[in-house]
Amino acid sequence: MQKPASPANPVAITISRRAYIFLIGATLLAVLLCPLGLLLADYAYLQLFERIVPGVRVGKTELGGKSVYQAATWLNKDWNMEGKIAVGWVVNDAIQSEYFSPRQLGLGVDVVKTARDAYGVGHGQSLTSEISQLVRSTLYGWEVAPAVTFDLQAARSGLESLATRISIPPQNAGLQIEGGKVSTTPSVPGTTIDIETALTHIASDSTTILTEGYLLLPLKGVPPAIADVSAIAAEAEKLLDTPLHLKGYDPVTDESFDWLVNPAILGGWLKVATDADGPHLEVNKDRLDLYLSELGKGLGSERFVDTARYTPSLAEAVLHQSPFTLIVNHTPSSYLVKSGDTLLRIAWNVGIPFWRIDAANPELDPDKLNAGQQLIIPSKDDLLPLPVIPNKRIVISISRQRLWTTQDGQLRSEHLISTGVDRSPTQPGIFQVQTHELTAYASVWDLYMPHFLGIYEAWPGFMNGIHGLPTLSNGVRLWESILGRPASFGCIILDLQAAQDLYFWAEDGVVVEIQP
Repeated sequence: MQKPASPANPVAITISRRAYIFLIGATLLAVLLCPLGLLLADYAYLQLFERIVPGVRVGKTELGGKSVYQAATWLNKDWNMEGKIAVGWVVNDAIQSEYFSPRQLGLGVDVVKTARDAYGVGHGQSLTSEISQLVRSTLYGWEVAPAVTFDLQAARSGLESLATRISIPPQNAGLQIEGGKVSTTPSVPGTTIDIETALTHIASDSTTILTEGYLLLPLKGVPPAIADVSAIAAEAEKLLDTPLHLKGYDPVTDESFDWLVNPAILGGWLKVATDADGPHLEVNKDRLDLYLSELGKGLGSERFVDTARYTPSLAEAVLHQSPFTLIVNHTPSSYLVKSGDTLLRIAWNVGIPFWRIDAANPELDPDKLNAGQQLIIPSKDDLLPLPVIPNKRIVISISRQRLWTTQDGQLRSEHLISTGVDRSPTQPGIFQVQTHELTAYASVWDLYMPHFLGIYEAWPGFMNGIHGLPTLSNGVRLWESILGRPASFGCIILDLQAAQDLYFWAEDGVVVEIQP
């Protein structure tokens, strides 16, 4: 039987292994200690762990040794979050500035692309190129340009916001009128950011602006809207040299007023304004409105001037030096009921048709008036719905049975008339020609009324008026022989020729005063 071989010497085996380990360690130590070895070890580390080579930077942001993700994080912090750009502009030959974040100018860094560009140094090329770039970057550094983005709308918004704060507005040429004397002040141009030019510059040179952190903004002049007021000043002087006579007329009392507006007051109404047609002289309506209000106060507590109605038209008349007459208005009043009063009697006394008083007092029972009861009496203006013709007037006297016409304050004609009988009386008051009908028909009485002028509603929808001698449907003419005495059912009757003459003379708007 063969004897088994003896096992190897354990000591010998141990020495052999230690020698191997030592040899390997010595070799590695030798590699690490020599420059080439160090370089190769560094290269191997950067490739194996996908790190950016030493010395690579974007601006002041050092990226060597960082992964792409880490590099992107640092780039976002340094450039997008904490980055600053000094924005400057020139004012009076001196530069002023203000710091903006890149985002306020629409700028930013695409941090992922920039980090990948940085990682591309020493990666993804031939071994020789990779090692060459590693050496160069390590010894001398390697500048990688940021991948810059530009948002036009964000930049425009940022510049517009700055412009609102730093722009110097232009000063228009001015016109001053003091004591009726006209003087002028010259215009001064303003300045603002030339936003379109600035946006073009930022878009074309965004990388330089972002890396250098500075932007000088271009400015441009802003012309005044009103550069010259010499022609307007001449127009104002002409207006002030011509006395302004303002006329007023009270159709209820038949009073006329004439106010002289002196140059000092007129000058206070004038101002320079501009529109699509350029600068022009304009009337300050607020001041004119105040003036008319004061005029109204001088007329007493029961009268006023309707400024909303007259201010705009008077302003135009002033500028065109046109004659102007304003109509005085009247406030509503009140009436204290006396013992024995009826609504018809009150209506006769105050000159307002009874149904209007009834409508103004909705809680009123016309059949139960009590002494001491206070009624609202509508304004007499309610009976004058049309623009008043101030130079013509028809006056009617119920007691004298006469009608007169006046024009420009002079008596024009006088006529014998017939007014309403007692059971259907003609209403006293201040009324107005409102309608013209060559022949009107009253079905209630079967009357044809030639040359009919409607002047007031005796009740809603029923117009009383002035007309010639009426006829029945059978052709019979009425009341020709009794002119001069009450005969009608409320209208005012003239002979045929007088009615025809009045019809064509008195246009709508002529005031008709009916006296008791």
